[in-house]
Amino acid sequence: MLRRSWPLRWWARQSLRARLTLLATALFTLAVLTGTVLVLVLQRKALVRVLDQSALKTATDIAQQIRQGKQSATVVPTAGGVLEVQVVDAGDHVIATSPGADRFVPVLNPDQVRKVRNGARLEISNPIADTRLRVLGATVGSQTVLVVTDLKQIDDSLRILGRVALIGAPLAVLLMAVATYGVVALTLRPVATLRHGAADITAAGLADQRLPVSSAQDEIHRLALTLNAMLDRIDAATKHQRTFVGDAAHELRSPLASLRVQLEVAQRLGPAEDWPTLVDDVLVDVGRLDRLVDDLLALARQDEAGGMLRRSEPVDVAELVHTVGAGYQHARVPVTVTAAAPASVDGDPDGLRRVAINLVDNAVRHASSEVSVALETGMLAGRPTVTLRVTDDGGGIPAAERERVFDRFYRLAASRSRESGGTGLGLSIVRDIVRAHGGSVRLTSRPDGRPGLQATVILPGSAPT
Repeated sequence: MLRRSWPLRWWARQSLRARLTLLATALFTLAVLTGTVLVLVLQRKALVRVLDQSALKTATDIAQQIRQGKQSATVVPTAGGVLEVQVVDAGDHVIATSPGADRFVPVLNPDQVRKVRNGARLEISNPIADTRLRVLGATVGSQTVLVVTDLKQIDDSLRILGRVALIGAPLAVLLMAVATYGVVALTLRPVATLRHGAADITAAGLADQRLPVSSAQDEIHRLALTLNAMLDRIDAATKHQRTFVGDAAHELRSPLASLRVQLEVAQRLGPAEDWPTLVDDVLVDVGRLDRLVDDLLALARQDEAGGMLRRSEPVDVAELVHTVGAGYQHARVPVTVTAAAPASVDGDPDGLRRVAINLVDNAVRHASSEVSVALETGMLAGRPTVTLRVTDDGGGIPAAERERVFDRFYRLAASRSRESGGTGLGLSIVRDIVRAHGGSVRLTSRPDGRPGLQATVILPGSAPT
């Protein structure tokens, strides 16, 4: 593992408020420095442009006078801001000047004069006044008009502006840092509230406690709503798991207690003539335990899959139903199977087999004289469907409880009791598997009006090949 450098370790130790403040302040400082430099550069260019315009007007006017033959030994600048004017001939000799200008020595050397004749604008040093001079000119025939302007005022203006920036920029950065720190603190206050709320929930549990939701319709508000929705799901899942574990423990306790009592009685009495009867009773309880553990394992696998299929492949439901029905030849009531072929779906063959077995088991357990299993194919919304109907002639289920029987460990208070052999998980397993296949299951009265119950499973069929 690579060790981080000191700046990264220091940065990682800072709070979010400090990081945001430092980052915003650094960006603002960079913006201020960049802006200051740009302002100084652009301001100098603007002032120099104004100065050049004045100098160029003077050079143009004097050149016009020379062109008109009005040349004299003394020339007068026609625009403000001009320091001095010299007129030199082709040999770089001074032939005319403005008042106060040197009449003998040109302000520029021959190379510089040549550059000005070619249109250049030069900046030279003035060693006497320790300032910078700017020189431009205009050419008339063999003569060149040199106009000199002083950059001292421009330099002084820029110097003052720089000092103002040197004092004002740190103040602006300081104010920005303080303002950013305060704004970030106010912005993160709902986050701190969420943190305290989470700490309270951690200490007291999820029951009747949720994170506070701010009134502002911002990201923190939406985050709180999302977290509360997540907590609701976690709370519901926790309660569901707690109930499931409690119900499972209760269901396991009953056959285990019965086994214990029977074995303890057999231990005290020793071998007796009714030993085969005792063995049969023990086997009944063992069978109940086996079915319950099997159902619990099926539910655990469904929960682990998250409502999705563990595998999917083409399944011939007609063949599957006939195979399941053949296993009920010696059931307490006859089971009649009517299956239209072909009837194919894409799904988990083991899961679909369990659906059929659970429905038929439930019907056989409560039927009075017969159970019928019918498989049909059809179309729904332009798509193929496979419909499985399991019908018994038992006592039926009241309409108000037909949805509740799909809940785990739910039993009716009357005929569908624990003694009837069910675990209270069969229909719940059926619903989960059918939903994972994209289908639906419902319980209704018999369509012929006779007593009994009909379970209908509708599954999406496979597209014809």
